[in-house]
Amino acid sequence: MQMVNRIKRQREAANARTNETMEHIKSLYHIVETSSQHDFMNIGQVITDYVVKLTKLDKALFWFAQKSGEPAPQSRQTGWHQEEERFLFAELEKHEHEWRLQREPVFKSLPGLGDFLLMPVRMSTRFVGMIGVKLEASEGLEGRRWYIQQLMFLSELSAIILERHELGVIENRLIITNEQNRIADEMHDSVSQSLFGIVYATHSLKQTWRKMSESELEEQIELIHDSATKVAKELRITIYSLSSKKSGGPTWLGMVRSHLKSLSRLNDVEIELKITGDDFSLPYPYHKALFRIISEATGNAIRHGAASRVDVELSLKPKWIRLSIVDDGVGFDTDLLWTESEDNTGGLGMKNMQYLAQSLGGDFQLSSSENAGTRILISIPVGVAELKNA
Repeated sequence: MQMVNRIKRQREAANARTNETMEHIKSLYHIVETSSQHDFMNIGQVITDYVVKLTKLDKALFWFAQKSGEPAPQSRQTGWHQEEERFLFAELEKHEHEWRLQREPVFKSLPGLGDFLLMPVRMSTRFVGMIGVKLEASEGLEGRRWYIQQLMFLSELSAIILERHELGVIENRLIITNEQNRIADEMHDSVSQSLFGIVYATHSLKQTWRKMSESELEEQIELIHDSATKVAKELRITIYSLSSKKSGGPTWLGMVRSHLKSLSRLNDVEIELKITGDDFSLPYPYHKALFRIISEATGNAIRHGAASRVDVELSLKPKWIRLSIVDDGVGFDTDLLWTESEDNTGGLGMKNMQYLAQSLGGDFQLSSSENAGTRILISIPVGVAELKNA
């Protein structure tokens, strides 16, 4: 009976760990799906946070190798102090040649840092870097096997995320290039030819106007005026066709509304969206970050907060963006959110939203309490991101 009870307890513990792992994986999958255009920095940070979540170890890392012809993306870590980070990645960089040849998990002792389990991350086209955890001295063989399984899964998932990101970047570049070529062809075939005619007519008029009668001069000026009006019309048509807002194509605000409408229907949750202002001149990085924040916050409210209503208010002004997301869910103790022992899978989503807001020079405020819902307030100055990247 004792053996049966022991086996039963072990099975229950294994089932609980499996269920917890599945919750983490579903949460990570949600972030991947709603944040398909993560830059490398945020992907690395999200992955290291999840390594800590899945393994329950204190320290994890994602070291990026240098890409051919380009500087290496910034490596990320969870658990180390900032002054330790540079030493950690410098030690990993010393073994870059060894890592590039590695295809299996490797146990490595790094001087002054301790014992590590490291797993290479490989896309179909190239080596990306290493995911790793710092091992505890007391960890047994069974525990190490568990860590290997988790790192192998996250390595494959990371490779898929990064490859999709790169393919998305390439696709966007091709779309832009094709559109530039189309515009150039249209401009050459219509506007350019008309402008050349105006320039030629103006030059000719400059040479001959003294010899022309008043009626001939007036006729020639009228012809130039008509040609200029035609060119302006052609330019307006070209600009109009490029604007999805004016041509009836999908707009960013339309995509936000559609996403929240689908989320509302699928989960039987009331989602109210109020928008003031216009996003037409808002740069793409703001579109991307705001969509990810709205999607993450509403997803958390439904999945973790069990909310029945979510209110989203977005104010778009020339110099400021303000976003408010309020739900009537179960809420939580915010003091536990940023601690390493915190087990709420929504915590990583909150951190990701904070990263996004701060990457644009914005401010992220969170307030919540048990049984009183959650409120997220974000203020972002327009233009700061462009200045930072200039």
